[in-house]
Amino acid sequence: MMNLVIQERRKELGLTQEQVAEYLNVSIPAVSKWEKGLTSPDISLLPPLARLLKVDLNTLFCFQEDISQQEIGILCQEITTIIQTKGIAEGFEMAKQKIHEYPHNELLLHCLTLQLDGLLTVSDLSPDEMHKYDDIIVRWYTHLADSNDSKISNSANYMMVSRFINKGDYDKAQEILDLMPDKEDIISSMADKQMLQSSIYQHQGRIDEANKDLQNALLIALNKIQMLLYKMIDIELSAGKMQTAKIIANKTSQMTKLFGLWEYNSFVPLLMIATAEKNVDECISILRKMLAAMLIPYNINSSPLFYNISKAYNPKQMLPVILSEMEKNSNYSFLQNYDEFKELIFEYKKLIEK
Repeated sequence: MMNLVIQERRKELGLTQEQVAEYLNVSIPAVSKWEKGLTSPDISLLPPLARLLKVDLNTLFCFQEDISQQEIGILCQEITTIIQTKGIAEGFEMAKQKIHEYPHNELLLHCLTLQLDGLLTVSDLSPDEMHKYDDIIVRWYTHLADSNDSKISNSANYMMVSRFINKGDYDKAQEILDLMPDKEDIISSMADKQMLQSSIYQHQGRIDEANKDLQNALLIALNKIQMLLYKMIDIELSAGKMQTAKIIANKTSQMTKLFGLWEYNSFVPLLMIATAEKNVDECISILRKMLAAMLIPYNINSSPLFYNISKAYNPKQMLPVILSEMEKNSNYSFLQNYDEFKELIFEYKKLIEK
């Protein structure tokens, strides 16, 4: 931001606010307000200010600065830590400052919105406290929905539809959904393009690039299939078709091992069944295995299906979120009076603190 450029360059050059004020024929408080970001210099002062600070106007306006994808990832981790240690308000404030600093970076806004939305979901805020943050999240999603990047706009619309469904506003959810492009058309066209691109790479001898593209496409498809299967289980359970739900859950669990996916995923469908049956012993047994799986590093590139994918996974970072979900989600309320369940949560909370 301009205020930081002015402040940092002035100090680097060994200038005082008084000297800057004298050079530009303004008051010292005016310079102080610029550096605090409370006001900005008059447009006529920008060229002489840039000369004094020995920078060009692009640098003064921060036009050449942006935040990298790697920096965004680090920032999201920092915000998670801040929320866990200092509370949701501190995390939102830090996010708003960064968004103000890089107002045109949609990837930053997208990542921060998804991050804060997820953390807000597992927070212990009251409905009244939650409302003001919900408004901010919806405002950010609404902005992202107008993005020219179809991936960002579709993601934002998807999240808004999900939110309205959860709030019981099905008309609004349908209104947004009707504006979204047909997902089958998108997926089929992307698959055709992917196959053609891999063929070009193959004929050019660029085998690693062909493999990497196909492996990434396969991983995305498998993740989508898992989500579809989870939803099918949920719908069968809501219809009272327990036997059908169990068959789908077992097949979904087997899929994890078959394709070398994260072991944690194999327990999710089984837990859905045990929770629906309110089987205390089975739930605690599955949860114990799930939590243990989270402590095991997941090396996706060890699989022959995904050896060209270099994504870094740190499952342990999700542990606080999962524990919070176990404590607060009403689906697990029938477990919360059992000592073994309480001891399991306590055991893994102690591991987080180490």
